[in-house]
Amino acid sequence: MNLIETLFGRTVTPAERLRQHQRSLTKAQRELDRERTKLEQSEKKLIMDIKKSAKAGQINACKVMAKDLVRTRRYVHKFYQMRTQLQAVSLRIQTLRSNQQMAEAMRGATRASPQIGQNTEI
Repeated sequence: MNLIETLFGRTVTPAERLRQHQRSLTKAQRELDRERTKLEQSEKKLIMDIKKSAKAGQINACKVMAKDLVRTRRYVHKFYQMRTQLQAVSLRIQTLRSNQQMAEAMRGATRASPQIGQNTEI
């Protein structure tokens, strides 16, 4: 429990907690997308810099920048992997929410069915 919950006595329902987690997951996905686009932009800049230094004959600088380019591409790949993992967790949460709603609907339907059968007489 959070400190605020214990102080004010407000308990968070599981549905609210799921919604909060869903929001935090989408926020993290957006942040990952932003970072990935920054890395992709720096990758393009690195490629241009490598070409410039290669034309100038600076081979050592090209080697250092090429290693940095490989590292950047690896990070972009990792960002894609992290985003897909977050999407998978988000999908699981969404599935849990829909299962919960379906269970509540079925519970409501089973409560209503005996009443319907008692009221209808031939």
